[in-house]
Amino acid sequence: MYMRKIGILQTAFLGDTAMVAAMVDKVHEAYGKDAEVHLVIKKGLEELFKHDKRVKSVITFDKQAAEKGFLGLLKVIRKVRRLKLDAMLNAHRSLRSGIVTVLSGAKVKVGFKEAVLSQLFTKKVNRVGVHEVIKNHALLEAYDPAFKKFRPQTASRYKLFAPQKSSINELNKISKEPYIVIAPGSKWHTKRWTKEGYINLAERILANYNHDVIFTGDKNDEALIKDIISKITNNNVKTRVINLAGKLNISDLLFLISKSSLVVTNDSAPQHIAVGFDVPVVAIFGPTTKGLGYYPFSDNSVVVEAFEVKCRPCGLHGHMKCPKKSHDCMTSMSPEHVYYAVKKFL
Repeated sequence: MYMRKIGILQTAFLGDTAMVAAMVDKVHEAYGKDAEVHLVIKKGLEELFKHDKRVKSVITFDKQAAEKGFLGLLKVIRKVRRLKLDAMLNAHRSLRSGIVTVLSGAKVKVGFKEAVLSQLFTKKVNRVGVHEVIKNHALLEAYDPAFKKFRPQTASRYKLFAPQKSSINELNKISKEPYIVIAPGSKWHTKRWTKEGYINLAERILANYNHDVIFTGDKNDEALIKDIISKITNNNVKTRVINLAGKLNISDLLFLISKSSLVVTNDSAPQHIAVGFDVPVVAIFGPTTKGLGYYPFSDNSVVVEAFEVKCRPCGLHGHMKCPKKSHDCMTSMSPEHVYYAVKKFL
């Protein structure tokens, strides 16, 4: 039987890369053991697929450091060409991604019409669909029309894989008790719900449920999370609040989310990771909307948003500061709004 070698390129953020798992699912579903999947992703995100045995290899692109310039780009291209791919599916739209795709040596090069250098691709498709997962699936359909019968549905979430144990002993102990993960951070500050909102929400959860509350985020979120936890006033429940901000690598984050009862997050990567483990998600959307196509791709989720705020969306990623200096899209959402959604899953 002929072995297909399929490359998938996505060098964007953590959440975007997590959703590539849906493409891996469909290649596996359509071809089974008769296909190899090779990923090209951003350096630092390779642990996302470390435990996925369906992925044959992962090539990392350190585009912000070691492979930033032209020589670094050539280095990545050489690694891709050694794979002797049958197809390269480019889910990104940047110039560098376009160059890697065009020079990949793949027999078939597929990408979006909106991508830079798309005129040099073998096949190209319009980037349309209600969700990023659907848009990416169009690349598979362009490569092989047989994929049309495998179109993703929110009722059948994509799959991520976590390690059986964490490298952090504390995390292994935590995982034996029920807990809720709260991720209040975001690179884009306007996408963060209010500190007061997260404080009130945590207090409500702790007062009404037996779950521990675990706050997580990267190093940039440490100060925010420390401030939130310091203002939780009920000392009787404060022992059930755990701060893991800045302490987890991606494998540990996968482990943490995979064992959780619920994830509460802004419009950021934890929502997409939670979907990969069929963990319920409450996602809080302010400057962004579901219409942009990055909501949690699961029926096991609720997006809380301020529909009455007419300036939404104000950008694909939000902003560091509110363009109108009001941040109404987040401040208008009360803890009651979010807690009502949380109760649906507990």
